[in-house]
Amino acid sequence: MNKEIKEFDKNGILCLKNCITKNSLDIFYQTLLDLSYFHLKKVGKHSYRLKRIYDSKKKIGEKLSSIYEVFEKDDKEMLYQMQRIFVSSNNLRNLLETAEITRVFRALLKVKKNVPLLMDGPGIFINRPKTKRLLYKWHSESHYYPKRRNFLNIWLPIFYNKNVKNGTMYVKKKSHLLQDLPFNEYQGFDKNSENKKNHFVQYEVPSNFIDNLETYKAELEVGDLLIFHRKSVHTSTYNYSKKYSFAAVFRIWDMSKDLTINGSLGVQSYKDTGNGRPDLLVENL
Repeated sequence: MNKEIKEFDKNGILCLKNCITKNSLDIFYQTLLDLSYFHLKKVGKHSYRLKRIYDSKKKIGEKLSSIYEVFEKDDKEMLYQMQRIFVSSNNLRNLLETAEITRVFRALLKVKKNVPLLMDGPGIFINRPKTKRLLYKWHSESHYYPKRRNFLNIWLPIFYNKNVKNGTMYVKKKSHLLQDLPFNEYQGFDKNSENKKNHFVQYEVPSNFIDNLETYKAELEVGDLLIFHRKSVHTSTYNYSKKYSFAAVFRIWDMSKDLTINGSLGVQSYKDTGNGRPDLLVENL
């Protein structure tokens, strides 16, 4: 692992090739379909149409694309709430819980064997063709989770390979080494979608702060795993293809070095109360 650790420490990125088994992915896919179907079919006017899709002989990625398209056009709130259900499924969370992958996480986080690691996710990034609503601008996860001092971001393609044509992720190499990057907070993607409901909250890092850094453009096959530093600046990209593309995202979290007693990964510095207490002792990073 020494080579991989040096690569991660240098660039803030590590790609593991072909480390997720087909069997694990098949369980993940079926669970994702079942959760989506039984949640979304509660909307009665779409129930019969969704059942036809669910019972069809299409592949699961195609089924989900068809199901999500119904609600993307008609009821985005159901898709928004669906994401919150995914994080409660053991079958989805088990995708990364193998001894080999856990050893990699521990090595990159530099934690001792007996320190518990926590998992946040999965979130499912749905990249609809020619749609900006589901995209993030340049940002760092450390701004979304400011009280967490030691975590990894995990990103992997599901159903289909990811490339620059069907919407992937770009990461700025060595951006994790930059100090005190500012960010601009708003909801939407551009001026046309500013403050619109069911658009993402953006903590956009101005591009002029990172323009001089080399861009890593993720070209990953299903089964590959991309790990990047909590401070690495990254962005999602436009899907120019005619098909949906998908990615699953997780965060692996060491809570032992956090200067907070709050149990929520997403606890904020100023918006939340009851975050700390006097005289906490933690190791320095």
